[in-house]
Amino acid sequence: MPPKLSSLIDRHERYYKRNEKKDFDKARRFYRGDFYSTKRANVEHVDRLLLCSKNLIYAIADTAVSSLLGPNPQVACVPRNPQSQDAMLTVNGLMEFVFDENRMRRRAATALIDAVLCKRGIFKTGWNSKKDRPVIKSVDPSRLFFDLTVRDVDDISYWIEVTVISYEEFKNRVVSGVYQIPPGVDIQPDRYPSWLVTDAQKGDVQTVRDAFQWVTVYEYYNVEEGTVQHYVKQADTVIFEDKIDYVPYSMFSLNQSGIDCTGLSEVQLVLNQQETVNDLLSHLKEIAYLQIPRILYDAGRITEEDLNKAVAATTGSFVGIRPENSEALRTLNTLFFPMPTPDTPASVVSFVDRQENDAAFISALAEAARGQVAGARTATEMAIIDAQMRTRLATREGHLNDAIEDVGRKAFYLMRKYMTGEKMVRISGSRNWEAVSFATLQDVDMDFKMVSYNPVRKNPAVMVESIIQMLPFLAQNPNVDFRMLTEQVIAGLGFPSRMLKSEEMLEQEQQAAMQQQEQAVAAEQQRSLGGAAAGAPALAAEAIAQDDAEAAAASGELSPDEELLASLPPEIAELLLTGAPQGA
Repeated sequence: MPPKLSSLIDRHERYYKRNEKKDFDKARRFYRGDFYSTKRANVEHVDRLLLCSKNLIYAIADTAVSSLLGPNPQVACVPRNPQSQDAMLTVNGLMEFVFDENRMRRRAATALIDAVLCKRGIFKTGWNSKKDRPVIKSVDPSRLFFDLTVRDVDDISYWIEVTVISYEEFKNRVVSGVYQIPPGVDIQPDRYPSWLVTDAQKGDVQTVRDAFQWVTVYEYYNVEEGTVQHYVKQADTVIFEDKIDYVPYSMFSLNQSGIDCTGLSEVQLVLNQQETVNDLLSHLKEIAYLQIPRILYDAGRITEEDLNKAVAATTGSFVGIRPENSEALRTLNTLFFPMPTPDTPASVVSFVDRQENDAAFISALAEAARGQVAGARTATEMAIIDAQMRTRLATREGHLNDAIEDVGRKAFYLMRKYMTGEKMVRISGSRNWEAVSFATLQDVDMDFKMVSYNPVRKNPAVMVESIIQMLPFLAQNPNVDFRMLTEQVIAGLGFPSRMLKSEEMLEQEQQAAMQQQEQAVAAEQQRSLGGAAAGAPALAAEAIAQDDAEAAAASGELSPDEELLASLPPEIAELLLTGAPQGA
């Protein structure tokens, strides 16, 4: 197996260096805005002040993150049997905990940018025994080799990841017994592999890396045999081997290559347009500088020193000069001539626009440029713009969602198998907390689906406007939960959720109101008996009412009955006070 594995690694390294490394480095360099280099021959003698660029690559990558990835990527569980139905809220809370602990938003954005620039994005899901939870990482596409004979990720028969660890970490693994070095094999540290370093990292970054000692370990996952091996190429030996029952990698591509599962980067399809736009913008910048007015003068009739003295002189001052020909100097306008300036070629401007339109035609992400939704506020406008934008992006979003869903399945599988401690998770959609342990998850069988991000639903102004338009219908509809409707309005306005009373508080207030009502009815019944028969409660109530009336009279305020009488017409108020006349 080692000689065969060594040959397989060599073949993959040659394939990467010949077919992918140059394109990967170029796309990443353009993404950072490093379009020109003084080391290149075509820029060596060009003034860098005249260089100009418009970064289409960064705009495409940034649009991909904002359009395809929501602010908080989450997965929702789907039970696979009736017994798992009751555990849905608990499992959702557990997955939110796992994604939050792994900073899934940041890692997903890194993997998505890799897919835009370097054909594919890769997640790796493992287990951290110290933290007792799954660990999710984003793997550099240049460090992962796989079966190139298949066209679908699920059909890949092997994976090879290039992991470079420090020599100290390698020795710690040997001491702990994780790595077993065969007798007679000596593994020495080496420099960081140069083929894993981009051109931009060479120099100062490479110097810092060379200050440490490294060991390159190849992790070989044989899917067909269900084994994993850690292989050191320099010693041609396997230092670790074990069985696996899952593949830790979740790989996705935004576009299919049509040949294999390496994927296709639409950024690399528009690199030529990017270079053309930058070249033409540099020429237009030089033309713009040449259009700045310059003045020529007759050096045979006046010296440069005299001109500088005249320009530097203060307003209203006298400037003495020594002209060569005083008679000719009397007509100063004949000394100066305007310098010819070039005109901006309209064809160049239109060709730049054409190249940008070609890039948008090729790449859907370039077409979904940032800022197109500026000024759209109504729900109808946002819905139309969102539908148009997602028409071409739907497949790309689906590929990303599939990878994140696969990460959720693997993370849940690892927790069911290796979790030892108890964890307190917040129940999804409520304020309650619940303990989750190893035993809790054993009888639970779940699948996971991506919680899609809807920018219309996440826009507070649009959300509130939609609710206001539908409020009469929603408020009168008996099938609508009015409390949930209130929660949506409060959330849409940006108010904190704690301003909404909890159900426990509402129940307590209702019980207190019912008790006060019962006491008031009992007191009224006692008061109707009159005198001493009314009892102490009625007498106390009368005393309190009398005190309130005296206090209101002293302050000049009217009692509720007096306010009611004051609001009625005088003749009706008199009838109420005196009663109806006899015989009426």
